[in-house]
Amino acid sequence: MVDFQEFCKHLPFGLLIVNYKGEIIYKSQICENLLNNSDPNIKHIQDILPDSSIIKVIKEGKFDISPYKLKEEMYLIQIALEPGKLGGILFIPEGVIQDIINASPRVLELKHELESIMNLSGELVTISDSNGIILRVNNACEQIVGVKEHDLIGKSVYEMEKSGVITSSSTKYVLEKKQKVTMKQTTKSGRRLMVDGYPIFNNDGSLNKVINISKDVTEISILKKRLEETKNLLDYYQKELYVFQKSEQEIVYQSKAMEKLYDLACRIADVDATIFLHGETGVGKEVLARTIHNLSNRKDAPFIKVNCGAIPESIMESELFGYSKGTFTGGHKEGKKGLALAAHKGTLFLDEIGELPLNLQAKLLQLLQEKQFTPLGSTSPVQVDVRFITATNRNLEEMVREGSFREDLYYRLYVIPIAVPSLAERKEDIPFLINYFAEKYSHKYNHYKTFHPEVIQLFVDHKWKGNVRELQNTVERLILTVPSSQIEMHHLPDKLINTKTKVRGNMNLKQAMEQFEKQILIQTLETSATMREASKKLGVDASTITRKVKKYGINIAKLQFLL
Repeated sequence: MVDFQEFCKHLPFGLLIVNYKGEIIYKSQICENLLNNSDPNIKHIQDILPDSSIIKVIKEGKFDISPYKLKEEMYLIQIALEPGKLGGILFIPEGVIQDIINASPRVLELKHELESIMNLSGELVTISDSNGIILRVNNACEQIVGVKEHDLIGKSVYEMEKSGVITSSSTKYVLEKKQKVTMKQTTKSGRRLMVDGYPIFNNDGSLNKVINISKDVTEISILKKRLEETKNLLDYYQKELYVFQKSEQEIVYQSKAMEKLYDLACRIADVDATIFLHGETGVGKEVLARTIHNLSNRKDAPFIKVNCGAIPESIMESELFGYSKGTFTGGHKEGKKGLALAAHKGTLFLDEIGELPLNLQAKLLQLLQEKQFTPLGSTSPVQVDVRFITATNRNLEEMVREGSFREDLYYRLYVIPIAVPSLAERKEDIPFLINYFAEKYSHKYNHYKTFHPEVIQLFVDHKWKGNVRELQNTVERLILTVPSSQIEMHHLPDKLINTKTKVRGNMNLKQAMEQFEKQILIQTLETSATMREASKKLGVDASTITRKVKKYGINIAKLQFLL
């Protein structure tokens, strides 16, 4: 039989055997070396290990394992060899016990399960210790970070950040804040990551480890960017399509002034800021307001027009803000919601805002500022989501100075001011407007008429005080009243004929025709980029355009025309 002491000499760890009184019965050589003690007079465990709990372990028949610092990091395993009588203390180096633990079938199984879980999601998973040293990474490391696993394990996250492997370490922030963090990272290879960092605590509350789960959002970011670009392009084409659908939307223009105006309308359509339209009577402020609404993301919601000059002052408040049940004798039994609420999610167009009574301006100001109002007869405010467009042909600044319009309301309305040009400022649009209105009313009344070129030129020269509205009414009246298929000079009312006499003087028909032809040619050249484009617009060959330009002595360079 092998001698016990001889057997203990070959053990890779130190051994102490103690009885229930704490008396040392046996002490191996390794144990003496570790404790720096070979004195035979020291016979009690408390003289060597004052913190030992071996006596308690023997009495209770249990075991205890705890770290212990001697010459190196050790683990003390205290175990009852014979409960109530005898116990042993094993001094096992940390490396040895780690090897024992790692070789355990259960540990091997858990490690395999952990690796499977870490690799399951396809996302990058890293585990670091409380000093920021990377202990473990999953197999997504090389694909996402561009660095092999063995090049990361054992490295500090601070070193990784400094060397540019990642832009900003989530582990560093978890260690500083001791709480979960979510942040964006960019790797050295250019991948963009969304990282969640989780702290893992010991039982005493100290930080043990940090687990990071990083999702590669590079492709998502690219797709989002492309989707946004596609959406912007789609919005652009939708707006361009809307602008060119002139026959349906009454958007008829050829002049650069109106081109700039509609370009601005397209750009501000989706902005919810209040728009202030001002211009002469009949220039098309309502048409522009509807255009902005139809170009906006509110196009599927109501467009509600309120003519502040047409509604009697006595009922203006109830029409605009509504009233609750039983407010008025003879009113609707259930009350009325009002135009402001009817425009919910849509656009409220306040036309002729300068005519709004002074006593209602304060309530409108509340609606503009707070997006809420209180109906008549009620004490409960109503919240609405409304985009405001206002219009007037009056000088509100002058009204503010006179005290007939609130200054605070004026500045609340005057956020995006748009001046709509008069017809006198865009005469080149007149022939196209005439053609549009002629087609519209010819179809409407089944009376198909055309306008003689001399009539068109007269209309171009005429001062339309009522602007587009007056021109439109004149065309409609002529379509209905002229019996022949072509509207000529003798069909026009005296007011227009007198204008012609003042403008033309003694000009004969040939001269008038030539002047009209020259005017149309100049207008077309001003709005065309090339000779070919101008010829297509007028339906003639480019050589005809060249000949006419020479005939009328038109200065191409002055028109900034590109040949």
